[in-house]
Amino acid sequence: MMEFPSGALALSSPLYIYRPPLEALCIQNIELPGSLTRIKGPRHIGKSSLLVKLMAHARELSYRTVLIDFQTAESTVYSDLSRFLRWFCNEVTRQLGLPSQLEDYWDDDTGAKLSTTIYFEEYLLEEVKTPIVLALNEVNCVFEHAEIAQDFLPLLRFWYEQAKHNSDLTNAGFHSLRTIVVHSTDIYVSLNVHQSPFNVGLPVHLRPFNEQQVQQLADRYQLAISAEEQQLLMALVGGHPYLLSVAFYNLANQSISLSQLLDSAATTAGIFTHHLQSLLSIIETQPALIAALRHVFRAAEPVEVKHTYAHQLSSLGLVVLEGNLCKPACMLYQQFFNQHKLIQASYEVNFQKLRDENKQLKRLANIDQLTQVANRRFFDERLQVEWQRAAAQKRAIALIMIDIDYFKLYNDTYGHLAGDRCLHKVAQALAKHVRHLSDVVARYGGEEFAVILTKTDVLSAAQSAHRLKEAVQALSVRHDASKLKDKLVTLSMGLACAVPQQNQTCAQLVAAADSALYTAKQEGRNQLSINSTPISHYAEEHSSIQISL
Repeated sequence: MMEFPSGALALSSPLYIYRPPLEALCIQNIELPGSLTRIKGPRHIGKSSLLVKLMAHARELSYRTVLIDFQTAESTVYSDLSRFLRWFCNEVTRQLGLPSQLEDYWDDDTGAKLSTTIYFEEYLLEEVKTPIVLALNEVNCVFEHAEIAQDFLPLLRFWYEQAKHNSDLTNAGFHSLRTIVVHSTDIYVSLNVHQSPFNVGLPVHLRPFNEQQVQQLADRYQLAISAEEQQLLMALVGGHPYLLSVAFYNLANQSISLSQLLDSAATTAGIFTHHLQSLLSIIETQPALIAALRHVFRAAEPVEVKHTYAHQLSSLGLVVLEGNLCKPACMLYQQFFNQHKLIQASYEVNFQKLRDENKQLKRLANIDQLTQVANRRFFDERLQVEWQRAAAQKRAIALIMIDIDYFKLYNDTYGHLAGDRCLHKVAQALAKHVRHLSDVVARYGGEEFAVILTKTDVLSAAQSAHRLKEAVQALSVRHDASKLKDKLVTLSMGLACAVPQQNQTCAQLVAAADSALYTAKQEGRNQLSINSTPISHYAEEHSSIQISL
């Protein structure tokens, strides 16, 4: 049975539909020294799946590959250019498997941009003797920070031009770098035309499937679909790859008939409800964006809206741009939003009421795509809320920081696809065994998870940690590269618990739990370390208790 459509398609997936000549052009371009490939398209249009193909091709050519996803950067990374570029350099260095030598090349007097350039040219590109494909995913996250974007994006343009200047030199400096920039909207920060990377290199704009590609996808799902039925679906979802895949998956599994699908598509009972509600949760707190969407969806003809709003709606896939004009991307979106009170209201909408009604839907919009537990952004927001609530009620709150033991060795042994499956299994086991609705399991980053335990003391929290550890142990996931004797996937855990006091912050609780996690790993892993030091003093003292689980 086909897997439910979710995220990038695996390299071996039969559901990938080629959109010639885009793939061939991209492949040809990354084989060119110093090349720049720009892939643009709205959400769920297939950018990540195309990137999987390109990175696999690069590895077949024995190129080194680095994938930087700007969604993974903490908000503090974007606080200033120097911090952002240091994070960027360190992440590239880590993925190349090189020791960091950033301090040897970084000079505040020289400046962050030039220090980054020197570090790449004189260390990274010199140390790696083969071409490097540097894929930058979700670059639109950088657009949201204008001061960072106005320096970082021209830096990419400069590297591209440097490669062209050195085109007569084999594997010299940026000549050996191939850059892929992936984003979901046009750039809307001000850049000098001679500094922007968005008017050089190969532009690739992913668009919805045409009729032939829709038929190919139906064939992959082994569906016999008539020309009339295909036209009905195309009218509904406009060739949108993800929406078509959801429709074909449900039709192929006979969970719904085509007539039922069409009748219920724009309702909360329809098969697209989670996707529609996730879009709703994004725009419902942005009155200006709602007004722009209302203007487009209520108009009989394409209309003009403010440039920034037009591109934000386009990046969400809700509208299609025709020059300076916008029109609905498909009938499904138009029907759903037109019947929703956000669009129906001609007066000011009661946003607080909508937030309350859609609280659970917002949670869905903050799910980590791979593991299907809460993502880092939701964790940060929820921890702050629960910390304030615990302070007001003068009760304890606990935090468990969790790390999968020797996960890098697992990835190196079994491959990243197996690593992704392992992360998903562990996450689901953790989520299944938390007991209170107010508790949160989140992917903190990479192979690290965090569990917020509300209304609990340290003893109860330790018992919960023991239960979570046993749940993962019961999965019996083999890890032959583990340095632990059982050769199974195991967890190291750090626990901190506190009753919030005045002048304390939830960041201190995170630091205390993280310190305990470090202790657990230093003491041999596969165990729980409880930080018994008051969180206000965690930086000065490290009093911990180790419990083998």
